[in-house]
Amino acid sequence: MSDDQPVRFSISFALDKDEFLRRTCPNCGRSFKTKADPDDLASILQPAFKRIENEIGDVSISTEHEEHEPQYLSCPYCNHHAESGDMLTGEFQIYLKRFVMREYVLPQINKMLSGFTDGFSSTSQSNSFLRFEVKADFENILPPRPISGPEPPDMTKVEMLCCGKMIKLYDGWYDLEECPFCGTKVQII
Repeated sequence: MSDDQPVRFSISFALDKDEFLRRTCPNCGRSFKTKADPDDLASILQPAFKRIENEIGDVSISTEHEEHEPQYLSCPYCNHHAESGDMLTGEFQIYLKRFVMREYVLPQINKMLSGFTDGFSSTSQSNSFLRFEVKADFENILPPRPISGPEPPDMTKVEMLCCGKMIKLYDGWYDLEECPFCGTKVQII
């Protein structure tokens, strides 16, 4: 199903008003937010796109930036350590699947089927004994474009003094033991 020419599309998704991306720990299921930056987002999306490739089949998806070293993140609540792309919310993963299906997979299927129906459009044979006619009608309909957001401006913003990165945690959460980004032990003042 892949073409020689790459298909390019841009993706947009909801961040909160402070440009934080919601995450969910796959271990404890709690949500937190990290500041979004383009390089981090590329490394976040690559594993998600790879999972989608495995589910959809013969599709090659890549980000504008080439392969990045996987970035890891620890859950600020339970200290579960995982690749940052594995800490996307379930809603965001569904959004990505729908987006790729609508923008890439379904247009490829539509293109294939329209070529298939074009082959039948002039197929009509007749002789005095038997008449054979094939008619194929195919409509190129896409589902609505998926929407991401809006993202509520919840949680408390915390600056990690060890590495200078920002995170948002549940309001009133004070049991942070180590930096989710660099692993440095944290002291709450």
